Amino acid sequence: MKTTYRTKQQDELMAYLQQHPGAHHTAAQIKEYFARQDKNIGTATIYRQLERFVEDGKVRKYLLETGDSACYEYVGGQEGCTAHFHLKCEKCGRLIHMNCEELKRLETHLLEDHGFEWTIGKTVFYGVCDKCRK
Repeated sequence: MKTTYRTKQQDELMAYLQQHPGAHHTAAQIKEYFARQDKNIGTATIYRQLERFVEDGKVRKYLLETGDSACYEYVGGQEGCTAHFHLKCEKCGRLIHMNCEELKRLETHLLEDHGFEWTIGKTVFYGVCDKCRK
């Protein structure tokens, strides 16, 4: 049986993620945040803890494109987080949650008329966000 220990770094990382619900963070962004706080948490430790949180269902991991860093989002074990789509801005890289009834109707159409089950929580639409278009 595997024994897991809670560490101060693990607690600090979880606290950071909980303070930013719905936000998407890369390991590099998290490391940079802690460096600004004068807290030295190694990159390997951050990745290891994030993967543990993913396994526990507290964090969702997004792999968007080959070569891009994975994004992590605190979901706190809530299943409802899978019920939205994502928009990724190709200019600033921001990942945005989107709930859209039109796309949910498309999901139903794909399933009923084509026998295809769409994984909504992993669906990402690429384009340019409102801020970058201005």
